[in-house]
Amino acid sequence: MNRPFTAFLAFLDALLVGALGLGILLVPLTILWLTQFELAVDYGAFWRVAANVWLLGNGVDLLVTIDPTLALQLALEGAGVPFEIGFAPLGVAVLTVLLGWRSGRRLADSEHRVLGAAVGILTVAVIGWLVALGAGSDSARPSVLQALVFPAAIYAIGMATSLFSRSDVEVGDDPADQAVDILARSLRAIVAGVPVPVRTVVALAARGGALVVAGVVAVAAVVVFVLVLGHYGEIISLYESLQSGLVGGIALTVGQLSLIPNLVVWAASWLVGPGFALGSGSLVSPLGTQVGLLPALPILGSLPQGAPALGYAVVVVPVVIGFVVGVLLKPRLTADGAAASPLILVLSGLGVGVVGASILALLALWSGGAAGPGRLIDIGPDPAAVWLWSAVELGPSAVLGLTVGLTRRLFSRTPDLAGVDDEAGSAPGAGSMPDANKL
Repeated sequence: MNRPFTAFLAFLDALLVGALGLGILLVPLTILWLTQFELAVDYGAFWRVAANVWLLGNGVDLLVTIDPTLALQLALEGAGVPFEIGFAPLGVAVLTVLLGWRSGRRLADSEHRVLGAAVGILTVAVIGWLVALGAGSDSARPSVLQALVFPAAIYAIGMATSLFSRSDVEVGDDPADQAVDILARSLRAIVAGVPVPVRTVVALAARGGALVVAGVVAVAAVVVFVLVLGHYGEIISLYESLQSGLVGGIALTVGQLSLIPNLVVWAASWLVGPGFALGSGSLVSPLGTQVGLLPALPILGSLPQGAPALGYAVVVVPVVIGFVVGVLLKPRLTADGAAASPLILVLSGLGVGVVGASILALLALWSGGAAGPGRLIDIGPDPAAVWLWSAVELGPSAVLGLTVGLTRRLFSRTPDLAGVDDEAGSAPGAGSMPDANKL
């Protein structure tokens, strides 16, 4: 593809970020405006709701100012003064990342990948800026500077995961593409000069950390699914108490779907041990659930009630995952003789725990934030506690898994060595007399 066509395709892909992200939120609100409100309400209010949710999901903070009379009716501490909302529905960010990955994969076949990436990221930045300008009002005003940076940064993260997935594409004559190619060659040369044991530890830590996080998150997703099914009656009761109607219920469901990734991360924190908060002074952990007044979201009816029978025994889940990942990584550790030393083994296992704990802590940080005034300023897991619990659980278990895997590999070699010795002992000249009939 030539330069103009590459830039045009990247521009169209970037437009999907705004069109699809805003459209999913705006379509049910528009139907609600047409059917239940019968065009009697200003449509701009519905547009601003969709735009602000999209911006929140992409990491943009929202400054909210509530009318003093309404603040008194709500009886929420701190509602009478402007407050910030930083709670991000991660479903919106996941969609942005996926669209960035899709665009990067398409650009990976082009000779002008850097140009296309720059056009796409710049387009998303402009979209975020324009949406923030159009969504601002006296009651809710997003940060224009964050809107210019954060959606584009999230899109760039998704694009970076697939942009250079193909290394056989010829480098174009653009200076940017050539500079990136030179930088990539330099980085590969630097990595090649690093001692083998160091490369082994870093590679195993990165790969193992990603694997343990994937395992914990997968189990957490199953837990959320089981909780939703098990508390189906409570969720339906909350829907009925809201009396939102069919269209309103659809709009509410779409909004709650954007919270599913948050719930999965919270469930992962629950499995690890520290749990999560739904307001200051509240805690949902394996030892029990203690929460106060909550927003009337039906999905919150799936929260576990009381103290689970297993208690902190659920932490065996990340421990088992760390152990299994250690066993699976043993072939990479034993591929090189120098890398099989006890020190390298221990450092690799602990590195798996550190990387996995850091990723889980980062997810915990992104999944929480201030969702309102007063006690609602503290929503989600504590990243520091998640990191500490995860590192303690994943690191030693990964070390044990690598040790068991290495031991099994060494024992599996023993019969082969014994067979070689037997054959050598039975050969002529190796301690046995030759058969006289064959002489």
